[in-house]
Amino acid sequence: MIRRRMAFTLIELLVVIAIIAILIALLLPAVQAAREAARRIQCTNNLKQLGLALHNYHGIHNVIVPGRIWDPACGNNFQGQCQNTPWFTLMLPQFEQQSLHDAFNFSLGAEGVGFAGLSANSTLQMGKLGMFQCPSDRSPLGYRFPAIAPPPFPSFNPSKGNYAANWGNTQWDQQPISMGSTTARFLPSPFGQQGNLSLAAVTDGLTTTAFMAEVLQGHVNDIRGTSWTVAAGGSSYMSRFAPNQSRDVYGSGATGDQLAFPHFCVDEPGQGLPCSVSATEQATFAGARSRHPGGVNILLGDGSVRFVKQTINQVTWIALHSMNAGELLSADSY
Repeated sequence: MIRRRMAFTLIELLVVIAIIAILIALLLPAVQAAREAARRIQCTNNLKQLGLALHNYHGIHNVIVPGRIWDPACGNNFQGQCQNTPWFTLMLPQFEQQSLHDAFNFSLGAEGVGFAGLSANSTLQMGKLGMFQCPSDRSPLGYRFPAIAPPPFPSFNPSKGNYAANWGNTQWDQQPISMGSTTARFLPSPFGQQGNLSLAAVTDGLTTTAFMAEVLQGHVNDIRGTSWTVAAGGSSYMSRFAPNQSRDVYGSGATGDQLAFPHFCVDEPGQGLPCSVSATEQATFAGARSRHPGGVNILLGDGSVRFVKQTINQVTWIALHSMNAGELLSADSY
């Protein structure tokens, strides 16, 4: 009696492999979408925690945390002139980081005259705050200071994050801007050069005023996402770009974020991070950006978080970032 050995023929094996490949191709987008949904929930929770911390800070001090700690005698500039300590350092106790707050040298600040603050606070600035990390974004090794002299830069990498404060609609110095015969006035925002605002100053309503939004972490040689700097794209963003967009509503011709120095900008349009170098520090600006498909998460003044589509009308986006300009916004407009 002859026993035949049962086995797949080559054609049958190829058919089975093809079916498995089709099933994987069908399931993979669903798996990726589920993973991104989970990542977006984490990003939303981070912003909610920041909102809670903001309100706790206001409850203790009766002011919105200042966007920037600086000596007014220095003027509206950064990079080795003032303390230029960003807003979140004052809220460290609300993040359960009291020891980090106590160890920070606020007299010298994040930068300080002659960059003394960079050296004094370098160890603290290398610490990555988990609450500031959106898992949808890549995670570079912080910002690498350029090897230029003078002045000498300390050899450390300040950490990056994905959340920045609303710096208004014009540019970093929060002054009006002129484009030919047109002048765009600055519409006051909750953060920036003025540091004594309370929630009562937000007369447009806390439910329709953006306080914070997501930003992307740039290349290791790009300043964007660097939480420890008040520079545009670091711990601050402007609303003249719609979310994830690079068309300036004021018609400047800019096709990307305008950063202060060549060593701040690594142009990566393929990564959603186009940039060029601005003529002055004061005229810099950068937009809100994320890797979520279709838009960005924003934190409103009442502590709630909304996902805003990148197709939002730019005029509505700007109105959402002013705190007392008197615009009327309905919930279905953003």
